Amino acid sequence: MKTVEQIAHQLQSRLRRNEWARSGKLPGQRQLADELGVSRASLREAVAMLESLGLLRSEPGRGVFIVRLGEKRSRGARGHWRVNSRYALRDVYLVRNALEELAAAMAAGVVTAAGVARLRATIRRMETAADAGDLVAMAEADNAFHSGIVEIAGSPILHDLADSISDVVDKSRQIAFSDPARVREPISEHARIVDAMATGSPAAVRKAMRAHIRNAAGRVGIVLDVPGV
Repeated sequence: MKTVEQIAHQLQSRLRRNEWARSGKLPGQRQLADELGVSRASLREAVAMLESLGLLRSEPGRGVFIVRLGEKRSRGARGHWRVNSRYALRDVYLVRNALEELAAAMAAGVVTAAGVARLRATIRRMETAADAGDLVAMAEADNAFHSGIVEIAGSPILHDLADSISDVVDKSRQIAFSDPARVREPISEHARIVDAMATGSPAAVRKAMRAHIRNAAGRVGIVLDVPGV
């Protein structure tokens, strides 16, 4: 069965080939799901991912439209936030900061040379994807980077906490790629996190991770003030 990411890759490829340039929108869900051989539920998730990445926009009652290169995004990146009826985006970044700072600090105390190499490999994947203009691959590598830190930290309860909110957190990461002028910024931020982690200093890696989460929030128009910091 195709994953949501595989479907998103297929749609992104077809968008880049301008397959729907004449209409400016995707075909109806039933038709497109049949073409791809996927369920409509999986298709909707893939479309939501591409909307978070700023490639598509949904208009109730009208369909899913293609966002053209250079098109003004009047709603801004926060307009792509799909779960705001339940969670405020600012709160998501605050929770991310708390969990990801902790994960990075714990990882700094136990990381091996092999672990550092795995994290650097995700950064190279992001660079390759950025060079190719592949936002789906960038989002996947971004997720692999942060998931890798939690894995290195080696705490089952931290892993389970991260997994329980992964859907919401993934979307918050995706919308930070919706500004074409800033898609490469996380690459250098990730590199600074890994450099700090490689020193074995929990304080240094906490600082680097906190800066990254604040910058990620800034890319969607949120000035993030972490209480007590």
